[in-house]
Amino acid sequence: NIAPIPSYIFRPQRYTQLISLASETNFLPDVVGRICLIQGSDLYNHYTDSKIIIGLRLDRSKLVRLTLWDKEASNFRELNRISTRKKQVVIITSIIPRIHEEKLSLTATPGTRFYFNNEIDIIQRFQKRNKLLS
Repeated sequence: NIAPIPSYIFRPQRYTQLISLASETNFLPDVVGRICLIQGSDLYNHYTDSKIIIGLRLDRSKLVRLTLWDKEASNFRELNRISTRKKQVVIITSIIPRIHEEKLSLTATPGTRFYFNNEIDIIQRFQKRNKLLS
């Protein structure tokens, strides 16, 4: 008998938790937020892997910068090509939080994944908490 593969449990961190994790090197947290801004060149060409900057609102008052590089930028372009992702709530896994110029910034890793499914409980709670549901 083979044991079933456990499903992933999202553990999104809040802004203050990410600040304290910015000096950690052995933990890649998850975040949930609303995409407010997408900057980069050729955003709908998934063959391009140049840098993308995402403005991610973690709550009603905290906006952070998420930088995507290489394959993660290409993967996001593919998702964005299928359907525009601006203003969507997303769970982003395995990111690196850093303090840069006294501001929190996030960087993607090779393990970073994006989850846009509005049926995910954490996304629904974020939408309700931030009054994003109609």
